[in-house]
Amino acid sequence: MTVALQVRAAGRRSALLLRPWSLGDMVALLAEMAYEYPRRGLHSHPETGRPEWGCWTGPSDEQQAWEWLAGQDRGWHDGDWLTFAVFEQHESVPSYCLAGHVGLKSCTRGDRLAQSESAEVSYWIAAAARGRGVATAALTAVTAWAFENFATTGLVQIKLVHDLDNHASCRVADKSGYAFQKVSPANPPLWFTAGHIHTRSAGAFTG
Repeated sequence: MTVALQVRAAGRRSALLLRPWSLGDMVALLAEMAYEYPRRGLHSHPETGRPEWGCWTGPSDEQQAWEWLAGQDRGWHDGDWLTFAVFEQHESVPSYCLAGHVGLKSCTRGDRLAQSESAEVSYWIAAAARGRGVATAALTAVTAWAFENFATTGLVQIKLVHDLDNHASCRVADKSGYAFQKVSPANPPLWFTAGHIHTRSAGAFTG
């Protein structure tokens, strides 16, 4: 599946391009990881990542970049792990700059998104791209695309989960139309901190 999502500029945010990750993006991604290695948000596909990585969340060298990208390619091939690189077009720069990442996965491991009733969305935004609405715009675009493509085959709901103390993500969820549902207590070793669960339904989105 070849996907390219365009989002028009609005307010302080430039136009966005969202598409699957490619080899040419790894230099920019490695630079971002070196600058601010995220705690979570860039997991590899579970069938490709190393078991010892555990909560490993982004490539830190060229070898890991190859392995991480292989996971993203595997996800698109299998249809259960669909990730987008997010790029921002600045007026002063004649090309798109890496601004973040949005991922969709089936809530039932191994199921394709086209077979799932429920999916989970996650995101990561580059430090220089924060505070201008990039996360909200990117999440909204991927949510719309997912329901447009998979609601007819059974996708009913997408959820967004963030740590309890991540107030910025809570605001992004609200602005993206993901309503707060409940607090999810910590459940080691699956997840180690309590969090908020937000959801958006196909009916609410299309209605």
